[in-house]
Amino acid sequence: METINKLAEDYAASLIKVQERRKHWQLQSKPFLHKHLKEITEKTKLNWKAGSNETMQNLESVFIVFDHEPSGIVEQSQFSVAQKIKIGGFLSFSQTRNGQVIAWISFPFIDGMTEEKAKNEILETIEPEELTEESVNRFMHKFLGEMIQWENDARDEIGFVRHK
Repeated sequence: METINKLAEDYAASLIKVQERRKHWQLQSKPFLHKHLKEITEKTKLNWKAGSNETMQNLESVFIVFDHEPSGIVEQSQFSVAQKIKIGGFLSFSQTRNGQVIAWISFPFIDGMTEEKAKNEILETIEPEELTEESVNRFMHKFLGEMIQWENDARDEIGFVRHK
């Protein structure tokens, strides 16, 4: 019975930790991310914006996303001309079910050019209190490096959808 009591205490402590993480996210992490990512978009002249997804309480995210833009690829037929749109990549800081935060990247893609949609990459799972200017800037460096590599490398060219 002693081990069951200990496990019950550990479980109760876990539930408290989830609530503490969620409180920290709401009161400190989320406002900080909004402010810091907005500052980044204002200080750099790229076609991007900071935003948030607050559809699901306690599963919210704050992100920086590149705007959709023409890819430069045009599909032509005898009946139509269609500009293919590049769906911009983004860096997101998303709450998990237990209040931790996942920093992750969604890569750009050209709409209608491949059967797959965006590739995603998890960078790290962190505690909300670990979201500092230094850590966010580290994630921004990784994100921008990946966007540069995506633009410069022809690594996702296989698998084009052929329209008949």
